[in-house]
Parts: sequence; C-alpha cells; structure tokens
Amino acid sequence: MLSELNKSDIGLLTFQCNICSTINRVPVNSLNRETPSCSKCASTVRMRGMIHALSVALYQKSLPINEFPLSSEIRGIGMSDWDTYANALANRVSYVNTYYHKEPKLDITDIKDRDESTLDFILTTDVFEHVLAPCSRAFENSYKLLKPGGHLVMSVPYSLENEDNQEHFSDLHDFKIVEKNNRRVLINETSTGNIQEYDNLIFHGGEGDTLEMRLFSEAGLIKNLKDAGFIDIQIMKEPCFEHGVYWRHSWSLPLIARKSKLG
Repeated sequence: MLSELNKSDIGLLTFQCNICSTINRVPVNSLNRETPSCSKCASTVRMRGMIHALSVALYQKSLPINEFPLSSEIRGIGMSDWDTYANALANRVSYVNTYYHKEPKLDITDIKDRDESTLDFILTTDVFEHVLAPCSRAFENSYKLLKPGGHLVMSVPYSLENEDNQEHFSDLHDFKIVEKNNRRVLINETSTGNIQEYDNLIFHGGEGDTLEMRLFSEAGLIKNLKDAGFIDIQIMKEPCFEHGVYWRHSWSLPLIARKSKLG
C-alpha cells in the first residue's frame, strides 16, 4: 500500500532500459521524449519507446534487446538510427542501419526494384518529416520494401491540432540553402521557373539533411499510412513502465503499421 512506502520512493520509477539493460531509478516527472534518462546509455523515452514498439511488432511482447531471440532470418533496416540501439540490434537479428548522406545509403523516396519485399521490419524515428515532397513516396516505398506481414515501426513529430499535414515548401523543385545576412535561407526555383525564397527555416539536430519539410498531423500521418496500403496501425499510447516508456503528452508517439500478409 502507498502508506507503507518510504516517502522517498513516491514519484520514483524503477525500470530496466530495454536498450542497454541497465536498471534505473528516476523521478517519473523527469521522463521526457527527448531527455536522456538512462544512467548508462543515456537513452530517451523516444528511443526506448521505439524498441518497445519494435519488440511488440516482432514478438508480441516487450523485451529488452539482449533478450530478442537470436535470428539471422529476421531482416530489418534502420534509417539513421541511434548508434547505441543500432549496434545492439545488429547483434540479435539481420539489421543494417542506413543513411541518406553516407554508406550504406538509402533514399526512401527512390528505392531499387531488387530491394522490394525483402524486409521484416523498418525502424525509423524522426526521419519522414525531412524527406522531399511528396512524402507519400516514402510511405509507399516503405510498404514496397517490406515482406508480406512485415512491420514499419516509426515516429515523427506530429500535431493533434490539424487534420492535414502542413507542407512548408509545397512547390519545392530545384533548391539550395545559402547563407544570407548570417541566416540560412532556402532559394527554390519551381517547375514553372518562379523563384521563391524562404527564411525562418527549422533544422533538427543530427547528421545529414535535417531541414524540416513538414509538420505531420496525427490524422494526416494515419492517412499517409493507409493510402500506402498499411493496415493494423497502432499508435503506442500506453506506457511500458517496466522499460521506462511513459508519455507525458499524447502527440509524436511511436507507431506500428503492418503490411498485409497477402502483400
């Protein structure tokens, strides 16, 4: 009973990091999407939430990575995934972390025919807001890369306030980013030859091209997935206290989407 607990325990959560398996004890109110909260690997709720979602997709339960069954038969890729869990995953399943700007390269808007229907899972966190428009190609190609029954496990920043995704550069065609008056500016020539200039650009941290191209809405994101053919879309709203996955807000959560077993 709560009355029997030591007062110092109230508001604290003991959890096992599902990435490095370290046992942590932290104030619940310190858990945030982007704040490191594992004392060893510095994983965030988002990172642990992605592994939680992947485990549920593959094994129907939440396991730490070191308890994933060893299998060379399960094939998956990441898209600029965090090295700490990318390295751990590669020790358990046939997983390759890919990049937009360096080898091994993957441009999810331009895939090769030979790679279609080869993957059991795709793991991508906070990437699709950066891909070139139309973003529908990224969802369609993810679907194509997966085997029948395969899973896309993803997160993107999204809003609950709008019905539709908000594209920042709807006419993007031939563009470059330049320095102008000590600011980064995007200059675009549209397909009809008009010149556009955008300032107030939003960049996210990380390697490669990190210009924010759009802000998803939850409804728009689900529509993108359904239009691409995905089914059984599950937004991972429920906490997994065992692994330190607790969402203080109801937006920008990881999700699982499945390709039909009929392909």
